[in-house]
Amino acid sequence: MRRSSIGLILLFSVPSSGCVFSSKAKDWNELSGLDHLPATYMTTTKVGLNLLVIIPFMGDMGIGGLVRDMTTEIKEEGGNEVRIVQGGSENYWYGWPPFTWILTPVISSVAAEYMPATSQYAKDQEEIRRIREEETGRWYFPWTW
Repeated sequence: MRRSSIGLILLFSVPSSGCVFSSKAKDWNELSGLDHLPATYMTTTKVGLNLLVIIPFMGDMGIGGLVRDMTTEIKEEGGNEVRIVQGGSENYWYGWPPFTWILTPVISSVAAEYMPATSQYAKDQEEIRRIREEETGRWYFPWTW
């Protein structure tokens, strides 16, 4: 009995956090953000499941969980002065009825602009300059576009 309950706890605790994906835009063509400070744009997308369309089942899909996940990643990179730009959530109950009426996929996203740490910003800009110098831009190399 004890092993089966530990197995069930592990089985449900792993996927209960949901899947989180983040992407960043660091190349602003040497332009700056507001107040002429360096800026990075970041989006965080989280995928989870609801039970019977509205009951949260896997993942904290609310705005609080999304902002917490995003700001944790920003803080790890030494960023600060976060400004939330956009957020949204989509519930796909209509995807494949009646199955999605039982387990409903939910995709939520939030986007923010933040000021990166000066050392991280300098490193990113050096990498961007290096990549631009290596680009050939030839029409017969489509992977360099």
